[in-house]
Amino acid sequence: GDPDPVLRCIVSGFFANAAKFHSTGAYRTIRDDHELHIHPTSVLYAEKPPRWVVYNEVIQTAKYYMRDVTAIESAWLVELAPHFYQQGT
Repeated sequence: GDPDPVLRCIVSGFFANAAKFHSTGAYRTIRDDHELHIHPTSVLYAEKPPRWVVYNEVIQTAKYYMRDVTAIESAWLVELAPHFYQQGT
């Protein structure tokens, strides 16, 4: 089936935990511009990095790592959390 309804539901709950892939090879949080990385145990770690993700938690070891990460469409952030994001973010 179509995973988008489930992914949209995840975005509606974790919209504040969004990050965008940056040219440095790390992710940057949207609101605070913190540098994050996908945790090595994630299935997304060895894949081509998704442009946009949401995550459940951040843990700190040598770097700040996102855990429980899923790829999303950036438009969903504005659509599902307009109170938090504005167009152009």
